[in-house]
Amino acid sequence: MKTQNNFAHFSRGGKLSNPYLKFTKVDAETAKKAFTPQELKQIMDMFVYFDKSGNSTIKRDDLGFALRAIGYLVTTIEIRELGIYLDPKKTQILNFEQFITACYNVRNRKPNKQEIINALKIFEKNKSGYIDVKEIKSIITKIGDVLNLTEFDIVISEITQAQNGFIKTEDLVNLLIMQ
Repeated sequence: MKTQNNFAHFSRGGKLSNPYLKFTKVDAETAKKAFTPQELKQIMDMFVYFDKSGNSTIKRDDLGFALRAIGYLVTTIEIRELGIYLDPKKTQILNFEQFITACYNVRNRKPNKQEIINALKIFEKNKSGYIDVKEIKSIITKIGDVLNLTEFDIVISEITQAQNGFIKTEDLVNLLIMQ
C-alpha cells in the first residue's frame, strides 16, 4: 500500500489542493479485507444502487452521496479531493475498485455518538440536554457542509420538538448517526 502525500499540488489540472489529506492506494482485494462481510455487502449494495448505467460504474458526482449513505462522515472538500485522487484523468466515472478504495480511505470516519453529543453540548442552555432549534438551524444552514432551509426543515421534522422550541440533544445525535 502506498500513501500519497500531496504537499506540492494545487487544485488546477486535476491535482489535489489540500496538502493535509492523505489517501492510500490499494487494490480491491486488499481493500475488501479491511471490511466485515456486512460492511462489504453494504458497500457493494450502495455501488449497485448508484450504478444507474448498468456498466459497473458510478458517476464521480455521486461519490459523496454513496459514502454518506453508507454512513461515513466526509466533508464536501474531502469528497472533492478523493474524487480528484481517484479520477486523475477526469473521466467523471468510478469503477468498483476506485469506489472501494474510497471506502477504504474513509472507513474510520463513522460517527461516534458520544463525540457528537459532547460537541453539541456547547449549544445547550445550562447543560439541560436540549438545544434551541433556531440556534442549531442558524449553524447548520450557514457553517461547514450546510443544509439549505428546506433540507433542515425535513431533517428536523423527524425530531419531536418541545413546545418551547428546543429539541433533545440526544434525539438530534440519534438522527445524525442513524443508518
